[in-house]
Amino acid sequence: MIKYFVITIIFYLYFFIINGVNAFVPLPRAEQAAVLVNNKVYFYGGDSESTKLSDFFYLDVSASFIITSMNWVNITPIMGLPERTASTACTYGEDKNRIIYIGGAKIVGDNFTVIFDITKQQWSTPKTTKNFTANRRLIQCVVSNNDVYVYGGLNNINDMIKLDTLNLNWTEFSPGPEAPIGVQGYSATLINNSSILYIGGQPGGDVQTLPYPSFEKLLIYNINNDSWSTVTTSGDIPPSRYDHGAVFIPQYNQILILYGFPISLSMPIMVLDTVNFEWTIPTIKNAGGPTIGLRRFTSILIGTYIFIAFGSFNTAGKNSTNNCFLLDVSQKNNYQWVASYDPTKQFQPIPITTTMPSATSNSSQSNNVGSIIGIAFGAIAGIIILSTAAILIIRKYGYPLSAPKEVSSDEPNNECYI
Repeated sequence: MIKYFVITIIFYLYFFIINGVNAFVPLPRAEQAAVLVNNKVYFYGGDSESTKLSDFFYLDVSASFIITSMNWVNITPIMGLPERTASTACTYGEDKNRIIYIGGAKIVGDNFTVIFDITKQQWSTPKTTKNFTANRRLIQCVVSNNDVYVYGGLNNINDMIKLDTLNLNWTEFSPGPEAPIGVQGYSATLINNSSILYIGGQPGGDVQTLPYPSFEKLLIYNINNDSWSTVTTSGDIPPSRYDHGAVFIPQYNQILILYGFPISLSMPIMVLDTVNFEWTIPTIKNAGGPTIGLRRFTSILIGTYIFIAFGSFNTAGKNSTNNCFLLDVSQKNNYQWVASYDPTKQFQPIPITTTMPSATSNSSQSNNVGSIIGIAFGAIAGIIILSTAAILIIRKYGYPLSAPKEVSSDEPNNECYI
């Protein structure tokens, strides 16, 4: 019995020690591609202290967790994957069960586009109608229906390209007069499934001097007619930046702009209302979050939380981190940093502001009504009194039935009174 007990203890100790030693912890990195699919956040590649990465892993967000102890799952194939950094990822398909990775540093030709089928757990390199030879990096893709849109990239590339995922057909669109000079490190957000809003970014190359694209005038690309337009914003307009995060919260019709470069930002988190295009500074109840200047990180809306992961404080992935943060956005414009994630938490109803009449107004209105009623009753009473008095006087003294007539001197006076 004792021997069996000892063997059991040794087995469990061995199990926990081995699992503890072999538990997967992602390396610090920046410029990774990340996407949320079916309660899993998939990460691919990145740059860690100038080392290009090729690992593939996910974080399961279907259950609760705390940010100091997250269950990362490494699913990098045994045969390995190509190194990929500064690329972009989107989901598509009927069930959003496919992840498409586009571009990246020194990713051209056949490897420009790769696909991971989540259901089959298989990688593939599709044969598309065009092989791109230009180096497109620090870009963002946007999916509308079955089309994937990608704008710009490094080396002053300023065209819009579109991939038809059904036919794997690439189309290139020339930039219109409103299109910006090729930018990288921008954010792209789909609005109303018909327009893409571009915020921030910088000219081609890792330019360290301003100006960057203005946050006062933002560019919108119309998917339906391949046209660009400018929208002028108002409110607390934030300073220009690039390599920032942008998260759309559909419940509020708001985009949260998070951190980015340069590190001297006075407003690290800003809110843009996509209905009236007004900038505001949100209320954050407590201190926390990343250090100002974090760039090229992951920011995704997961339930009622904005999940921020990885990033760096320099170019080429230098001074990178594997820290993660959670910003609870369940209450509009009143957020807080938290250490734990609850998948059951719901967005709080937005309070409806109504204007109630003041006590002074109500009192004044009541006084006016009282005055009117008093005057009316007084007038009626006066009429009744005067009428009664008139009747009594007439009955006592009488009144003429007709006006007196002129009579001749020889005609008797027939005037009579009652």
